[in-house]
Amino acid sequence: MEDKKFNKNLEERLKFIEMTLRFRGWASRSDLTQKFDISLPAATRDFREYRDLCPNNLNFNEVEKHYEINKDQFSPHFHITFSEALGFIRNSKNSKIIGLSEFDSIQSPPRLAEPNLEILLKITRAILGKTILETEYFSVDNGFSRKKIAPHSLVDNGLRWHVRAYDYEKCRFADFVLTRFQNVHETNMKVNINESRVHDNQWNRFVRLELVPHPNINNVNCPETLLYDYNMENKVKIVEVRAAVAGYWLRLWNIDCSPDHSLEGKEYHLWLRNSVALYDVSSVFLAPGYKKL
Repeated sequence: MEDKKFNKNLEERLKFIEMTLRFRGWASRSDLTQKFDISLPAATRDFREYRDLCPNNLNFNEVEKHYEINKDQFSPHFHITFSEALGFIRNSKNSKIIGLSEFDSIQSPPRLAEPNLEILLKITRAILGKTILETEYFSVDNGFSRKKIAPHSLVDNGLRWHVRAYDYEKCRFADFVLTRFQNVHETNMKVNINESRVHDNQWNRFVRLELVPHPNINNVNCPETLLYDYNMENKVKIVEVRAAVAGYWLRLWNIDCSPDHSLEGKEYHLWLRNSVALYDVSSVFLAPGYKKL
């Protein structure tokens, strides 16, 4: 029997019902009215639709007047990844509705600097429109400068946002910190093919990282824990990343990238056993302990 088709709005509400059941254990009509600004009768119809779709997933509690998850027979209708699940509870409105307060039950590191929204919007328009930007920029090494750039991608390095772009002054692709732009001017100049993403070799090149438990017993006393922690196969975690961002990720993950696993400290749980993979990687200066052989 083919799955029943729903319009996108209804599907979104049914998915919200299921997510709320899974995260909190129960869901009510008021959850839907708060989230989607619909009437109580409309919310009742949505629960009826979901119950017709998945009759074994929930039971109505007459006392509490809400639906509760049927843990013994529950089978999700909507497939979600772990990242999608995190996105759901990181949404401030969702977390407030289901009771996972953003400031009490969920914690994530605050951004020390927040990019200017209007500047971000100009950059995304340039990325999607393949146009050139003229801007003022501040660098830690060189201070103030005026630049002409062709942005093609955004990067969240875990601490702040970067813009990957072609730098016309230096005639090369580079990373720019989003919060360091000011007075961004949009132009109608189109980006030439050799200044576009397809010619950014560091962006298009992928690096295979082989991560293993750190051999130093002072760093990791029970390496077996990490095999489970990172779901390793054959005692190694294989990750493929873009060369342009490899250094950012290795620093974020606190990976010892020294060829002889010489970095000491409890923060270094993993060692990059194939540090030769970082040869000619532009962001390698960020990789902890890396030295050219």
